[in-house]
Amino acid sequence: MKNILRILLLEDPERDKGEVVAALRCSGTEVNLLVVHVLEAYLEALNEFSPDLILASFSGAESIGHQAFRLVKALDQQIIFMGISSVEFEDEGLKLLEAGATDYFLRDRLARLPFAMLQALEKARLKAQETHQLQLLQKIPSAVAIVIGPEHTFQFTNSFYQQLCGKEAALGKRLSEVFTDLEHQFIVHVADQVYKSGETFVDKEVFVHLDEGIGGNPLLTSLYINFTVQALRSNKGAIEGLLIFGIDVTEQVLSRKETERVNQEIDKLFGAVNEGFYLKDIVHNKYIQLSAGCPKIYGYTIREFHENPDLWYEVIYPEDRYIVEQDDVLLQKGEQVKSQYRITHKDQSMRWLEVRALPNLVDGALISVEGVVSDITQRKFSEEKIRLAEAGLSEAQKMAQIGNWNYDLIREELTWSDGLKEIYWGDESMVPANQYFENLVHPDDRLRLEYEVSKLKRTGKNMKTSFRIINSKGKVKILTGENRIELDKEGKPIRLYGILQDVTSLKIAEETLKKSEANLRTLLNHTDAAYILVDHQLRIVSYSHLAHEIAEFRGHATPFEGSHIFDYFVEQKRSKLEKIIEEVTNGKNISYEIKVKERDGQRKWYAIKWVGVNDNEHKNWGFILSIKDITQVKILADQQNLITSELIRRNKDLEQFTYVVSHNLRAPVANIIGLSELMNTAGLDQRSSAELMHGLQTSIKNLDTVIKDLNYVLQVKKDAPGRIKEPVDIQVLVDEIKQSINHLVVQEQMVFDCDLEVHQAYTVRGYLYNIFYNLILNSLKYHRPGFPPSLHIKAYLTGKHLNLIFKDNGKGIDLGKYGAQLFGLYKRFDLEVEGKGMGLFMVKTQIEDLGGSIQVESEPEKGTTFHIILPV
Repeated sequence: MKNILRILLLEDPERDKGEVVAALRCSGTEVNLLVVHVLEAYLEALNEFSPDLILASFSGAESIGHQAFRLVKALDQQIIFMGISSVEFEDEGLKLLEAGATDYFLRDRLARLPFAMLQALEKARLKAQETHQLQLLQKIPSAVAIVIGPEHTFQFTNSFYQQLCGKEAALGKRLSEVFTDLEHQFIVHVADQVYKSGETFVDKEVFVHLDEGIGGNPLLTSLYINFTVQALRSNKGAIEGLLIFGIDVTEQVLSRKETERVNQEIDKLFGAVNEGFYLKDIVHNKYIQLSAGCPKIYGYTIREFHENPDLWYEVIYPEDRYIVEQDDVLLQKGEQVKSQYRITHKDQSMRWLEVRALPNLVDGALISVEGVVSDITQRKFSEEKIRLAEAGLSEAQKMAQIGNWNYDLIREELTWSDGLKEIYWGDESMVPANQYFENLVHPDDRLRLEYEVSKLKRTGKNMKTSFRIINSKGKVKILTGENRIELDKEGKPIRLYGILQDVTSLKIAEETLKKSEANLRTLLNHTDAAYILVDHQLRIVSYSHLAHEIAEFRGHATPFEGSHIFDYFVEQKRSKLEKIIEEVTNGKNISYEIKVKERDGQRKWYAIKWVGVNDNEHKNWGFILSIKDITQVKILADQQNLITSELIRRNKDLEQFTYVVSHNLRAPVANIIGLSELMNTAGLDQRSSAELMHGLQTSIKNLDTVIKDLNYVLQVKKDAPGRIKEPVDIQVLVDEIKQSINHLVVQEQMVFDCDLEVHQAYTVRGYLYNIFYNLILNSLKYHRPGFPPSLHIKAYLTGKHLNLIFKDNGKGIDLGKYGAQLFGLYKRFDLEVEGKGMGLFMVKTQIEDLGGSIQVESEPEKGTTFHIILPV
C-alpha cells in the first residue's frame, strides 16, 4: 500500500488566507492534511493523528507557533517541524532554526515548500536508517568500532568493543589519545598503514586478558580475538575511515589446543573426547560388547543398556529419528554409515552424537553391527558461536555495502561473502559461479574487466577496479574495490581475491539533489500530457500522475524511478530511440506517433515528444518524454478512411451492377422485343409461330435467370452484417463438401491433402462453406486432362489472421490476360466447362463481407493457388 504523507498544520486564523493549503495541493504529493487553530487541538493531534511533519504559523516570540515547537521538543518526539510566517517576522524564523526547527517559510514565498518537505523527509529517513544500523552493530556478539579521517577519530564503538578494550569514553577522541601505552602503539601504526594503503589487516587469535571479564562474567576474562582492520571508502573510492572488527574465537582456539593436547596423550583419547564402542547382535537384539565410554556419553549404565537394547533409539530426538532409520536401510545393504543427531542425556540435557557403524552380513542378511559413538556437543556449540560471529562480520559488511570474494585457480572454486551476495542481488543460499558474475557485469564494462583480470594474472600485481553491474530488471550498481593475486613459490598465480563496495546510492542521491530544481521547472512547462523526466543516463527520475496511470495500464511495475526509459519500448525500437536521444541532446525537439498493444489487448495511439532539460548554465541534465493519447483522433480518422473505402467499393459494385444490367439484360430484352414484333407480323404459319414462341420463352427464361442471380447477389450483401459467427471445424467442412460431390471426386480420382495447423475458424459457417465449395469444385472442374486432380489445403495463423491456401494442379489461368476480370460477375474464361461465371464472384464477395481478402497466383498448365486471409 502506498504511504500517504501525514501533515499537521497549526494555522493562525487571523493570518490564514489558504495559501499554505494551496501550495500543498499544487505540489502533486498525496497528503493527509489536518488543520488546527488552537494548542489544545494541536496536542490532541500529536497523540492521535501521529503526523510525519508539522507546519506551524508563528509571529512574535510567544506566538502559537513558538509554543507548538517548544511542546514538541518537551515531548522529545522526532517529528519534522517547519514554521510559516510573514516577512516582518523573518528574524523570528532564524531564531526558530537556531532552536532546532527543520526550516521556515514566508507566506509569500511558498513555492519551495513541497521540495523542502520531501528533502527533510529523506534526511529523516536516512538518519533513522543510520540509527537502526548502529543499533544492530551494538547487538552483534563481536567487537565493532568505526574511526574516521587520517587521525582515526572514533565515530562508533559497541559495548563489546568497549569492554574488550577497556575504553568506554572513546567517542570523538583520536586513536592515539585512547591507546597511549607504549605496548598499544602498534594499533595506531596498523591504522595508519591501512588508511594509506587500503590493504586489510588481519591479526588472528590475539590473547586478551580482562580483570572483570566480558559483562562481568569471571569465566570470560581470558579471550582469543581475531582482529580485522578494513578501509571504509566513499562512493568515489577514496578512503574515509576504518572498520575495526573483533571476533571472539576463544572457544575455537581452546578446542584446538585441547585437541592438540589430546593428540599427545593418545592413550587417554577415548576418555577425553567421550567416545564409546559397541557390538550388537541384530538377530537376537542384544549387545555383545559395550565400552565404558557409552555410559559416559548417554548417562545410562551398561546394565540399563542390556536390559533395554532399544534404549539408544528411545533417547534420540523424535525429529532426528529419521536419520537412523535411513542408516538402517543402508546397513541392511551392507554399507557403512556415518551420521550426526541429538539425544536426551539421562540428566535431561541435550547432547550431539556422531555415530560410525560397520555392518556384518552373512549370506546377504545383517547379523551384527559394530560402531563408534562420539559426543560432539562441545564442537557443535563452538561451531555455532563461530557461525554467529562470522554472521556478525557479514552483517557489518552488508551495512557498509562491502563484500569480499576468493577464487582458487587450482580447484576453480569461487566463494563470496554474504555481503557480496547481497550486492549482487543474491541471498545467502546462492552458490556463486563465474557465469553468474559475468552475466551481471554491465555490457559496456565487460571487456575492460576481462583485461584487468588478464593483466592481474600476467603481471602478478594488485590493482584497483571500478565497474558496473546490471540485473535482469535493468537495475545498475556501481562497484569499486581492489583485485589481488597470490603466487606460489615458482611465481605462478594460484589464487585471486579481492574486496568490492557498492557506491551507487550516494552518487545517485548527490545527482538527484542537483537536478531537482531544473527537473521541477521543466516538468511544469509540459503538463498538458503525461510526462516522464529522464536523466542523462536515461534513467527515470520523475513522472506525472497520468504517466503513472499509463505505465500501470500497460502492465509496467510502478513506481518506476530508476528504470531505464528504453524498457518501456519494444526492443525493435532501440536503434531509433538512440538516434532520437542524440538529436535531442543536440538541441532538437522530436515529435512522432506510435501505435502500441496494451495489456488488455487494446490498440492505442500515442503522440510522443522528446525535449531536452537544461539548467540556467545550459547544461543538459536529461530529457522530458511527453506522451499524449490520440487514440480517439486516430479512430475517427480510421473510421473516415473505412467509410471512404466502403463508398469506393460500393461504387465499384454499382458500376459492375450497371454493367451487368446494361449488357446481360440487354440481350434477352432485345430478343423479346424482336420476337414480339415478328409475332405481330401477318401471315405467319403455325410452325413459324411455334418457333417464335419457343424463342420468346427462352429469352424470358434467360432474363429471369439474370434477374434471380442479381437478386441473390444483392441479398447476400444485404444480409452480410447480420450473419452469426460460430466455431467451424475446417476438416469437418472439407469432408462434408467431399461427400456432397462424392460422385465427381470418385469419377475424376481427385486427391486431397489437408495440412491444418489451425483446426477451427470462428466465422459465418454458410459463407465459409460456400467459399470452400466453389474453390474445391473449380479445382475438380478445371483439372488438366490426363492428370488426376489434386488439391492441397493449408490453414495457419499469422498474428490475428487465419490464412487459407488452396493449391491445385489444374489448367491454370492466364492472369496477364484475364486477371483483372477473374472475380467479375458472369466472367468465364474456359467455355469447355459448364458454368455461369458466378462462383469466384461470390467467393470474393463473401470473403470481403467477412473482412478478409483473396489473392491468386497461376500460370497456364501450372495450376492455381488461392491465398485467403480472414480475421480471427
